[in-house]
Amino acid sequence: MPIKRLGARSVSQDRLTELRDQGADSDLLLARLALVEDEGMRKDLAKLKGKDRVYPEILPTQSSLRWSTKNPNLPGFKRAFWTQHSGIIRPNPGEWWLEWDWSGIEARIFTAYSGDKEDVLWFTGDYDIHTETCQKYLFEWETLPADWQGKHDERRVRAKNFRYGVLQYGMGPEAILQMPGIETLGLDRSTLVNRAIRFLNARPKGVAWKERIWAECVDGGVARTFMGHRRMLFGDADTKKKEGLNHVIQGSVANLMAWCLIEILVKTWPSAALVLNKHDGATLAFPDSLAQANVVPRVQALVEQKWEVGQGVRMGFPASWHVRTS
Repeated sequence: MPIKRLGARSVSQDRLTELRDQGADSDLLLARLALVEDEGMRKDLAKLKGKDRVYPEILPTQSSLRWSTKNPNLPGFKRAFWTQHSGIIRPNPGEWWLEWDWSGIEARIFTAYSGDKEDVLWFTGDYDIHTETCQKYLFEWETLPADWQGKHDERRVRAKNFRYGVLQYGMGPEAILQMPGIETLGLDRSTLVNRAIRFLNARPKGVAWKERIWAECVDGGVARTFMGHRRMLFGDADTKKKEGLNHVIQGSVANLMAWCLIEILVKTWPSAALVLNKHDGATLAFPDSLAQANVVPRVQALVEQKWEVGQGVRMGFPASWHVRTS
């Protein structure tokens, strides 16, 4: 039986999405990803023409523990589309939807596993972790410059990439030199590497934890989340390191999602239903007989509660919330 190969477009989208999620944000990469996503959405919408209603296929079968939703690919529909065409994707009469999206959950998971004191403080306190990283480590400013533009400042974006690319996914301080757009900072290569070294030296637990996970993945050929979900690893050492670390972090997010869905839909409100699982967010449908004022705070408490992931650190996972009515 011949092996069915994925088309070039599917492979490209997976790889581009992976790069974006790991902090890469070059204009060319984002433009290419937007083009692929728009083309995929166009094809999905063409299949819906003339249909009164569709029932997406949901397959929780990926090795990464991510769920696959297709026909149509609802996770690929941009938020702007959902807002602009709310008459197409909407609750049934007699029900309302509750949507949430976790904020930076994979970075929080990494910090909870590793337990570096400064990052725990930044995540659990009233700090913007990427602004703090930008000021203290990437540029070494005493105070923010007068032209600082807040969360949309380009330098903050580079600091976010710096954190993910060097600490969470990088193989060493030299990883900073491969980060898209790093040349726009006006810092020479030796300065960049030295600042990456200083950043990593201030996070000894994170570096040691990552190296330990890599060693376990290579030597044992297996990775586990803090909830005990196992994944067998195959391939060369670098492949095992990459897939193993991704499983420990991304698999933990998938485990938390599964736990939340069971608590909400099975144990607490069996009359409710899952509309969409987006890995780091979900949409749930509740009958109008369940009052929003009673349901929403209890769901928020479940979704955002604190967990002891590792190193004795209790980390909460805040989310953004939205209620949609029919």
